[in-house]
Amino acid sequence: MASTPRRRLPAIGTILVGTVLGQGLVVAISPLLTRLYSPSDFGTLAVVTAVASILGAGATLGTDRALVVAHDTATTRALVAIGLLSTLAVGAVTAGVVWALRIEAVRWFAAPALESLWWIVPVTVVAVGAQRIASAVLARRQWHRSIAVRNACQGIGQSAWNLTMAVAGPVGLVGGLAVGRLAALLGMVRFRRGAGDRVTMQTLAAAARRHRRFLLITPWSSMLNVIGQQAPSLLIAAVHGSVAAGFVALTMRVLGAPVGMVADATAQYAAGAFGLRIRSGNPVRRLLVGLVVRLAVAGSVAALVVVLLGPAVFSSVFGPEWAVSGAYAQLLVPAFAIQVAVSPVTQVLSMLQRQGAQLTWDGSRLVLSTSAVLVPSLLGAPMPVVLLALALAMAVSYAAVLVLVLRSARVHDRGLAD
Repeated sequence: MASTPRRRLPAIGTILVGTVLGQGLVVAISPLLTRLYSPSDFGTLAVVTAVASILGAGATLGTDRALVVAHDTATTRALVAIGLLSTLAVGAVTAGVVWALRIEAVRWFAAPALESLWWIVPVTVVAVGAQRIASAVLARRQWHRSIAVRNACQGIGQSAWNLTMAVAGPVGLVGGLAVGRLAALLGMVRFRRGAGDRVTMQTLAAAARRHRRFLLITPWSSMLNVIGQQAPSLLIAAVHGSVAAGFVALTMRVLGAPVGMVADATAQYAAGAFGLRIRSGNPVRRLLVGLVVRLAVAGSVAALVVVLLGPAVFSSVFGPEWAVSGAYAQLLVPAFAIQVAVSPVTQVLSMLQRQGAQLTWDGSRLVLSTSAVLVPSLLGAPMPVVLLALALAMAVSYAAVLVLVLRSARVHDRGLAD
């Protein structure tokens, strides 16, 4: 009797399993962390996360986007080498600058822990950049199980550090981001297997010339993209203080974790799927629309739950003093629902050689999100009004980029038909 072949999970499902194991643990220990660390510690974490994520995104020089659509393995290897070298260089420069400005940073963000923990920023920058490059290689090769392992290792490593190092003070919370990324890199050891052609100066130069639009434009776009995500937290910390930023940080952490799980899993699948279709000269719009619709339905259901139960859940799970974060979640969750539907496919713009459109949108989103926080804050508006303005800015921004992505996909598909 013939054996029945084992059914395999769909690609997104496979990645999501690892993501849920890792990031689900991060969410699960949040009630413990709110009792081990202060709102000021969470505010410091928000600052370090923002700065390191911004610099880490630009440190790769856009090679993490370029290698997904590169047409041969020699170019892919050269782009990986360029990305790793630039990441190390940016990390070294960051270390010098952050050390020199560590006293001023304490005053700017009202976060005393930054004076002694300045070194975490460059370490996290290098970890973020290296992980982005390695993840792009896995996505290109469509090694979905390895991506799932990476995601699980990241969450487990971060959570273990947060809990075991709580006795050491704020470093136990703030250092978790870097430790999680480094653990993820260890989980991607398969990425290093296999011998290949040696990377030479000639192959580096050829790869740089062929993908110069990525190297020249994408780093700025990537940094603006992350700034657009992180700037509100930085501005809230600077204008309202680390305690207020801590309440907002918990809200962002709780909402961002499930959004990040689904969006990250979908984005990693999409990078490989869209990259393969573009390299092979196949249409992309149908896949694009299908992903967005399914994610929009899931996001809407989750948003309804948060709107109905937010404050009660936050108060009972995290403690009565954190109930205000639940009220903040009610205001922000509709924007997060839109984000989870759209953010995984924004990468299609640069993959379709629309780096200019991507850069323009990233810059516009930054202006809109910072204005949404700054204007009401300077006018003396309370935090709920500030967050409501931010939610509206996020919704408008993601709706606009969806229009750009759909238009670019339509142009690409028409070009294949002509």
